[in-house]
Amino acid sequence: MRITAIKNYQLKIKNVMLNLFQHLYQHLFRPRNKFGVTLCVIFHFSFFIFNCLYSQQLQEIEVKSGDTLWSVANYYLKEPSRWPEILKFNNITADPNNVLPGMKLKIPVLLIREQLRSSTVISVTREVKMRRQAEMDWTDAKSNTKLYNKDGIRTLESSYTEIKSPSGNLMTIGPSSLVIIQPEEKSEETRLLSGEIRTSNIPIRTPTAFVMPKITPQTPVADYKTKVKEDQSTVVAVYKGAVDVSAKNKTIMVPEGFSTEVKINLPPMEPKKLPPNIDFPADLVEPKIGSQINTQIKDVKQDIGEINIGGQLSKSASSSSWLDITHYHIQIAKDKNFINMVYDEIKPIYEKFDVKEVNISEGKYFWRVAYLDSSGAEGIISSSKEIFLDKTLPALKIDEPADGTKFADKTIKIKGIAEVKSLVDINGDYVTIDPDGKFTSDVSLIPGENIIKVNSKDSSGNISTVSIKVYQTTKTEGGITQKKKSFFSTPLGIVISVITVGGLIVVTVITIGG
Repeated sequence: MRITAIKNYQLKIKNVMLNLFQHLYQHLFRPRNKFGVTLCVIFHFSFFIFNCLYSQQLQEIEVKSGDTLWSVANYYLKEPSRWPEILKFNNITADPNNVLPGMKLKIPVLLIREQLRSSTVISVTREVKMRRQAEMDWTDAKSNTKLYNKDGIRTLESSYTEIKSPSGNLMTIGPSSLVIIQPEEKSEETRLLSGEIRTSNIPIRTPTAFVMPKITPQTPVADYKTKVKEDQSTVVAVYKGAVDVSAKNKTIMVPEGFSTEVKINLPPMEPKKLPPNIDFPADLVEPKIGSQINTQIKDVKQDIGEINIGGQLSKSASSSSWLDITHYHIQIAKDKNFINMVYDEIKPIYEKFDVKEVNISEGKYFWRVAYLDSSGAEGIISSSKEIFLDKTLPALKIDEPADGTKFADKTIKIKGIAEVKSLVDINGDYVTIDPDGKFTSDVSLIPGENIIKVNSKDSSGNISTVSIKVYQTTKTEGGITQKKKSFFSTPLGIVISVITVGGLIVVTVITIGG
């Protein structure tokens, strides 16, 4: 990885500062009095802090059987004569010809030959592969694995890895990426062949561009993402600080909040603003995911972009920069730091997202989202929001009538029980449920078959449905006539029975007690 130029710049600053401190100490801070003592204490404290900030990065190397301090220095150090500097960081004898026992030595990275400097795999998410320079096969990458010059690292779909450079800088390698570790003095860079890397002080070379972070006392440490697209063009998005992007003998500076694209055989394009980040209302009540996270652009002339997660979370006013948004990047993880991610996808902006269609179990999760423009530059990702995924269907039962019942009446009662606080509708008409979840409603029938459909929708958007068939008819199957009886009692002790059979009326008179 490219670190020498950066380190040389830092060492120059350090030397200047050391000379300044020495001059101040000699002429101003000598403890001639109480005031001088105070300044002296301040000086030493400041000098201590400064040295901490510029402390050397150390690399551990394993001593082989029969090695001496001189043989180690001769193999590892750019200048073997500087072997005494190793003594300061290790408890070993000062004689360079003594054989060292099997041990691990700490050596300042800047003393080691570039091709022998090692990067370290810090973390692995899902499937990450590595390959040594002299080998053909890819093997699983694991945490704390050392990577050397020309070693390759490859992430598969939805996979990530974090690598620490010899100088201690970190880079996050995104999904479907191929990276060559290359800490050589001549090239001084990491080679990104496909996929993406997000880092700070590590220069990146791609098939079409060279990306160099700007390091000056006036600029903060850069935070930027470099992406190689399928057509081999390079996209650089800067989230903090600034970087220089070079291609075809042209170099442009990309400031914070901007991006550029470098196409094959073309110089870098002029920087343009990154897509806007998504801000959620601070007083938002954390919802359960019930329906959809809706990132569909509804009307580019008015309000553009909307994220819904069981209710509206954000709606931004129209802006010309929003007109270039083409995709959104959504991530769902089990932890707030998004180390254990369960979902990581980029979707077209017009495509709605239904979390229930994702193959993840119920439980608590965190989610966040960012917008991408037409070049593929990704804006700052949103803050995370906690959600609870509930896929359990609400309870629902129809007690009356039974399925297949036949009625002569044109109106019947439907009785049942549903989950408390759910929304219940019968054939599209909402009904009221009591505190125990019970409901009763009248339903009109039409002659013949009637399908009665009852839905229950809980607060998470889960819907249960129960359907039954009932019949409104004057005849039963098999030609048997449905009889409707009415009884009337007279004061003289005579009971009159009126029976309707088909279209005929049969009257029967019964005398009681005589």
